[in-house]
Amino acid sequence: MILHMPGTAPALLSKTALADRADTLLPEYREIIGSIPPEAGFGGIWESEMLLFYAAAKPYAPKQILESGRARGKSTLILALCFPESRIVSVEYDRQSENAAAAEAKLKPCSNVELLYGDSRQVLPERLQASDAVLIDGPKDFRALKLALDLLRTGKPCAVFVHDFPPNSPQRKFVDRNWPNAFFGDDPLFQRFQNLDNERDPRPNPQRRYGIFVCLTPRLPSPYWQLRMKLLLGGRS
Repeated sequence: MILHMPGTAPALLSKTALADRADTLLPEYREIIGSIPPEAGFGGIWESEMLLFYAAAKPYAPKQILESGRARGKSTLILALCFPESRIVSVEYDRQSENAAAAEAKLKPCSNVELLYGDSRQVLPERLQASDAVLIDGPKDFRALKLALDLLRTGKPCAVFVHDFPPNSPQRKFVDRNWPNAFFGDDPLFQRFQNLDNERDPRPNPQRRYGIFVCLTPRLPSPYWQLRMKLLLGGRS
């Protein structure tokens, strides 16, 4: 997650502040997602992970939320219900996939959702407006970091979240080396919220995989061109 709100963002997005706000919002959030039928076993972003997005973005009341990669649309539906006053613009790459049809059917009743298809690396910069919140769950790995960095460079987003940064992955090691103040969604402070997933997962003895959000510091720790060059070199430095 990358935030670019000079002055206010650091205090709002510290690990402790985010965990405390998630605790406060948990009853409200649980009620909101209660209307969504459980849908486990398809991957995507878990409810406990989306709670972190909700807790982080809610103070900014974004008029628009951009989502890159919606799969079967569960995260998109959570965004639509949690932010009913926001325009949710969701971009998926493959129009022909089975997931695309499932997402379209699920999101048809949501009047505040706009479903697009295409390459998010082209679409998101074109649709980005001031104070948008952004959730990136595709493209993956270093391509996702490049997209996040390019969006952050504009100074427009209030929040940019990037999913799929598991321990020991190359992209996570890159963040560990280059963002000294970064933290991740699997921080012990957030693990208590996984009880939400126990409630939402109907499978007996499930083995859940968490993609894990990366939460980057509000200001770039190095000049944009330096970070971009390191990413172009494959994240080795």
